[in-house]
Amino acid sequence: MDENADQQKGRLRLHRPTFRGSSVGWGIAAVFWLSFAVQDLVGIVQGGGASVGGGLLLAATAALGVVCVIGTVATIRHPRKGPPATDH
Repeated sequence: MDENADQQKGRLRLHRPTFRGSSVGWGIAAVFWLSFAVQDLVGIVQGGGASVGGGLLLAATAALGVVCVIGTVATIRHPRKGPPATDH
């Protein structure tokens, strides 16, 4: 029997998402999206209230910022192994 056939017969299992790339890139993206979320929040507070669109925009930018913060932490805690070094 084929190895792949045996794996496909079992139940599907949830796996933790893997974040690729550098922690610096994730951190820059986190600062970028969280700064937009803060700007949206300040605009809502100074404007006296939020419309439905403004609330959705705030929720989306905050969610993107949180995902990027999680990506930053995940790449710091679990770095990917590089290829073995070779001498030329």
